[in-house]
Amino acid sequence: MALKVKSQRRTFVQPMPVAREFKAIILNSVFSDWTQDDTILSEECLTRMKRGLSVVGVEATVVQIRRDIAGPLRKFDPREYVIFNWAEGLDGEPNAYDKVPPVLEELGFAYTGADAWALATSQDKALTKSFLLANRIPTPVSKVYDCAVLNGWRRYPALVKPATEHCSFGITRESVVDNPQQLKERIQYVLDTWKCPALVEDFIDGPEVNVSLWGNGDEVQVLPLSLMDYSAFPDYHDRLCTFDAKWNPDSEAYRLTRVQCPAPLDKTLKRRIERVALATYKALRLRDYGRVDMRLRNGVPYVLDVNANPDITMEGGFARSCRAAGYDYGQTIAKILGFAARRMPAP
Repeated sequence: MALKVKSQRRTFVQPMPVAREFKAIILNSVFSDWTQDDTILSEECLTRMKRGLSVVGVEATVVQIRRDIAGPLRKFDPREYVIFNWAEGLDGEPNAYDKVPPVLEELGFAYTGADAWALATSQDKALTKSFLLANRIPTPVSKVYDCAVLNGWRRYPALVKPATEHCSFGITRESVVDNPQQLKERIQYVLDTWKCPALVEDFIDGPEVNVSLWGNGDEVQVLPLSLMDYSAFPDYHDRLCTFDAKWNPDSEAYRLTRVQCPAPLDKTLKRRIERVALATYKALRLRDYGRVDMRLRNGVPYVLDVNANPDITMEGGFARSCRAAGYDYGQTIAKILGFAARRMPAP
């Protein structure tokens, strides 16, 4: 698809006032199956966040959890502390994001990001699709399969992915299929490997746009858009945001996937993307911050995925959009904490 492009100047979003002073708890998951490299990476990310908050004057304490959420938090006063919820599941249940918020609420803490409902809903890609469709938000035609019986699917190429995974797990060039036999084989692969239903979508071979948003209610703001350009890949089977394309600098997918932020899009298309992103943020009840991933075809932004509590590391797409808006890492984290601080219990 040909895109109309024009140069864009950086946009600067002014910080919103925080209701009151607070201290921060960075709540982080630890898993028993981590390698030494996993542990080192986690510690580096926590150090960066804590250092960034210190620079902007926010005192932060790291609290790590395995399965017991409440125990390590009981010594902290919810009237003084806001929790940055960076807990990515529980030990033995790496996708149990939604089990953390109810415990934090029972303890009386204000915490960043989505509640249990939004986390569970956005984790389930099929359920997310149902809310997008109910709100008339454009999204690729799709179908969920719990067995490799096609039941009349005729759209090719098609994309096959695990319906309840995230971080692009299970998405490789083999995920793009061109005929019924390949589709059956890939559905069975997902069922056998990921132990969850397969989501089959009409594959949109176009640029991908990551839309980061933050805020609540009438104050939700769209941050500078990121455009992922796959034009360096001659074969459309490779034009995917795979795990390697996101996180492996040594991979060809990472090297050839060009990311531009702010995205060089014309004003009309940019406004259309922003409207769809805002509608999605509201429909999935995201809170404080989130990211909506889309692909473009014939000027229409189709929502592929909704990320409640998206990756917040310095290398991630959300932090990239914040930098383009004029925020450094510490300011970014502090602003998200500021949104949550408005929900703190009375002193």
